[in-house]
Amino acid sequence: LATVSDAPTWSTSAGSLGSFAGNTSGTLVTVAASSDSAVTFSEVGSNLTTANVTLSSAGVLSTTDFGGSSTSPTTYNFTIRATDAEGQTADRSFSLSSTYGANGGCLFN
Repeated sequence: LATVSDAPTWSTSAGSLGSFAGNTSGTLVTVAASSDSAVTFSEVGSNLTTANVTLSSAGVLSTTDFGGSSTSPTTYNFTIRATDAEGQTADRSFSLSSTYGANGGCLFN
């Protein structure tokens, strides 16, 4: 009797994972996928490094200084690969955007 094992199925929609203030620190978002065995996550490429974001094998995207030295709004595009215990993979493209407030000392009453 043969059993069929399917590649991981993403439950996090492709595209934008949100906008966050530049220089934010902490957990930004967690991505999720499922399979008939344990799923781990990794980045295809190294675009998250540009955003100063790390991805854990559990799918948690976190940062100590989102956007790093950048001071202008930026969209970071990257691809995450979900891999199950059988070595089957599913890739999905995502983005994170940084936002920066207006500079200056104006106060509004």
